[in-house]
Amino acid sequence: MKRSLRRRIEAASNETWNPRRDYPRGQVTVVVSFPENAFPDAPHWCPGPGFEVTAGAGADYAWLRDNPDGTSTAVVAGVGPKEHPAADGGPWTEPEVWTATAPTGCTFMDSGALWDKPHRITWLLDEPEAVIHREPYAGHPAATMHEYWETFEQTWGFNPGRMSRGRYPFADHRRFVVLHAEPGWDNLPNEVELLSTSLLLARKFGGTPRIYGYDPQRRTTRDPIGSADTDPTLRNIINSLGLTSR
Repeated sequence: MKRSLRRRIEAASNETWNPRRDYPRGQVTVVVSFPENAFPDAPHWCPGPGFEVTAGAGADYAWLRDNPDGTSTAVVAGVGPKEHPAADGGPWTEPEVWTATAPTGCTFMDSGALWDKPHRITWLLDEPEAVIHREPYAGHPAATMHEYWETFEQTWGFNPGRMSRGRYPFADHRRFVVLHAEPGWDNLPNEVELLSTSLLLARKFGGTPRIYGYDPQRRTTRDPIGSADTDPTLRNIINSLGLTSR
């Protein structure tokens, strides 16, 4: 695997590498996708059947389900304290888990906030038809799930994302990590560090690495995830695991 992966990374880099330019390019992105059994110790929690994950990295924290009666049910774990009273009517000082059902076309359900700013579920306090259930986040199964992935990120330097249904070509809901290298820069991860990191994650977690070179027309790499050149994930993993080649 190492020899093949090296060849593919070097080939992708050489497609656009030109040291005579002020900006020599040569950027490479590796997307490592993981099978469902890659993290067997990870706890999992979902509000129930029919819910779609709308927000979360390794740990999901917002869900949505459309109901047959013209309503939708949203669940958000870890809603931080606001100016409103807490679930017990007293001062709101600790995060909560909210489960709310409201008309599908109401402001919050129709705003896209569950994909962007799920904490805005508190808007439903001003929705007369909303039915809201609030419970403590501490001790909730979602909190246990989040704690696992926080510890994982501290150890490994990354928190695997989860692919949205139909958005990415590998598999619906498969976990993944995006690694971006910029050869030729002393302060950025290079292709050697990209190879060692990709190889380690592929072997450790049974991941499948896919390599994408730079596209001058798009001015970014060709990966379908849409990674940014400034993505710090590869550097974080290198620092956490001591994989630097320099």
